[in-house]
Amino acid sequence: MHMVSSFTAESARRTMRSRLGLAALVVCTGIVQTASVARAVDMLEEPPNYGSFYDRYEPSFYTGFAPRGVDPRRLHLHIGRGNQVRATVVLSDDVLRDYARDLQARQHTYRTLVDEGRIELTQNRGFEAFNARLAEIGLERLVREEGELAPETLRARNLALLERLNPGRVFRIEFSEDELMRRWLARLKPADTGSMGRDRRLELVNALLPTRLWLAELDTGTVKELKALVGQGIALTERGAQAEDVALADDTAGVHPTLLADDAAPTTGSTVSVTFRAAYFALLERVSHDLYPRRDGRLAFVEFTAIYPIGSVNEYTTYRGSRIPLYPTPGRRALTTHQRTKTVDHIPTVAVYSYSPWIPYMHVGTKLHNSFHTLWWRMQPKQTRFLPESWKNAPQASRDGKSYQYLWLISRGPMSHGCTHLTTGHIAELRQLFPSETEKLYDIDTFLNKSYLYDVFDIDGDFTPEVMGVRYFIAYSLKNKKPDVLRVRNERRAYYEWLYGGELRLDEEGRGSFGEMRDGRFVERTAKDGATYEGLALYEAAYEPEKFQMYKLVDIPFARALRKVGLHHPFKGVPPPLTSAAGGKI
Repeated sequence: MHMVSSFTAESARRTMRSRLGLAALVVCTGIVQTASVARAVDMLEEPPNYGSFYDRYEPSFYTGFAPRGVDPRRLHLHIGRGNQVRATVVLSDDVLRDYARDLQARQHTYRTLVDEGRIELTQNRGFEAFNARLAEIGLERLVREEGELAPETLRARNLALLERLNPGRVFRIEFSEDELMRRWLARLKPADTGSMGRDRRLELVNALLPTRLWLAELDTGTVKELKALVGQGIALTERGAQAEDVALADDTAGVHPTLLADDAAPTTGSTVSVTFRAAYFALLERVSHDLYPRRDGRLAFVEFTAIYPIGSVNEYTTYRGSRIPLYPTPGRRALTTHQRTKTVDHIPTVAVYSYSPWIPYMHVGTKLHNSFHTLWWRMQPKQTRFLPESWKNAPQASRDGKSYQYLWLISRGPMSHGCTHLTTGHIAELRQLFPSETEKLYDIDTFLNKSYLYDVFDIDGDFTPEVMGVRYFIAYSLKNKKPDVLRVRNERRAYYEWLYGGELRLDEEGRGSFGEMRDGRFVERTAKDGATYEGLALYEAAYEPEKFQMYKLVDIPFARALRKVGLHHPFKGVPPPLTSAAGGKI
């Protein structure tokens, strides 16, 4: 059944006001006052396992273990209902083979800058934790051994290392080619042999690899190939149906003739036409930039997926009679320049953003932006009434042994003027997943759904998609630039009831699933309603602890360059680590 949004008149006015880009709503500067809170709840109930303590605003560098992205075509950014952003990277063999040496390059750069006095570490001990973990896995030994390993052995070893350092975030995906084709053929309709409209063409092209292709426009050559493939597919299904009728009449058993053709491939046991198979995967390779390798009748590749809780605009809308957080600027948004510094790799000089990346994806007027950026308000634990004593007196590994004064704690829900809030450690990791080269960032799109549409993704490659989410249940409001009250109790069931407007069902064992719901799709730069699903499970990524090291400010160009460091992007003035022909240190 097709569901129609039940927006109220008031929510429609809010949405229209947001989309017109009124500065009072969709800019990222100034004070955000409290929107109406569902109900005031006294205290956080969870232990202090989230956020990062600090004393003052200073720059930082990433001390986690996510791989460095090298190709913007391999990265997909998606914001769906539920206040989270998903970053999925299809990892090339080269990235996997380089992984250990890329870790070494970052560690060597940090150490050299510290030893030479070009960096003065401050506040926290993220760098020590980074070094300890790399010593634990024996990074120097691993790099030293690389000269003795065949390429495939090196790839396999580094893939295992990536999984070890990033548990639950690395996915080995395998899709049966035959199953992909069967599912695609099942979507075809006789009318598709006629003049397909733009939306139908996009639907069929993206269905070649469901939930992984996000084409929003097609060139003439792609349309021509698609039309030919549809013609072959319709012919195959018609011939298969005729063969099935004959088989039933002859009482033939054990034969599945649906995709049978004269040029079937008996050597593989497949019943799929060789001609159709070739055309199908030629088109898939074309539209996916050949990112998904084929091996022995399967698509086999590796993905790294990170899911971060986010803060969104400080407004609600109504859908199916319930209030949910509003996304005022849906669409396919290309990362773009900051209008003052003229770079997408912007780092603000306003100290409250702690010199973290500020990544614009939309201009608002001639001076303002919607961007990914960090929190701008200060939370003083001892003065924040919803923080219990366990948070106010949490053990803190500060560099000087003293207690921190402040806490960065993301509010997953309405909070901003239109920007997308991430924590300091998460935005540092997001920049790590981007290519080092600034010019490549302009080729990255953010797919931002309408408020009521979910991010549906087959994260583990089992042909059963899930609704993307993250295990983080904290949402609070601001008053006079300070944290005020919790919007909802931070217990999982209560929080999800508030966040999803009652649409998530939890069974007796706590497993979450949805009734009838929809995902999003994109036509050119416009977000639209996508497919309808029933009974999809909620996938809850673990909250990723933040990994970064603070240091005394040098200048903005220094802070920007340090976030780009990797094997193929050295820091100016820091020579690469010396290695022998066998890959060992001299």
